[in-house]
Amino acid sequence: MTKNAPTRYHPLQVTFHWLTVILVVAAFIVGRTMSDLPNDPGKITSLAIHIILGAIILIVLVVRFIARLYLPRPAHASTGNVFLDWAGKAVHYALYVLVFLMTFSGMSLSLQTDLLPIVFGGSGATLPADFYAFAARMLHGVIAPVLALLVVLHVEAALYHQFVLKDNLLSRMWYKRK
Repeated sequence: MTKNAPTRYHPLQVTFHWLTVILVVAAFIVGRTMSDLPNDPGKITSLAIHIILGAIILIVLVVRFIARLYLPRPAHASTGNVFLDWAGKAVHYALYVLVFLMTFSGMSLSLQTDLLPIVFGGSGATLPADFYAFAARMLHGVIAPVLALLVVLHVEAALYHQFVLKDNLLSRMWYKRK
């Protein structure tokens, strides 16, 4: 970044950030609640919502990356500690990677189990018997808690910046007041 780097993110990047947050939280909640449902039409409905959310997340992430290439952004936030600064960057990149892996493992699972005709085509009222045996399902289930942990670290770091370092970091990811 140059000395002329902006102090806050472009409003489009802010919108994509918060839209991603809302969608990922919604997909996580639907995913957690549907895992406790019996294998019946109610689960198929929840799965349809979960799949749609996952597809929207992927689209938003791709558009977000394209916007990131063209829009100016502020320099990485600094804590004054080399390790914490490195960890902050690593967590940001890991969040992107894990969200992409979640969407790709979900798509892979849908394709491996021929789930889309069942969920959206009405060709079945229950999941295939081998649905839980697929590696993509296991990967999807392992990534979710890791992603949740990284989200918690991300939020804690933002709050640390805002309230301990008092560097007003949260204003960078919000809309500028007129």
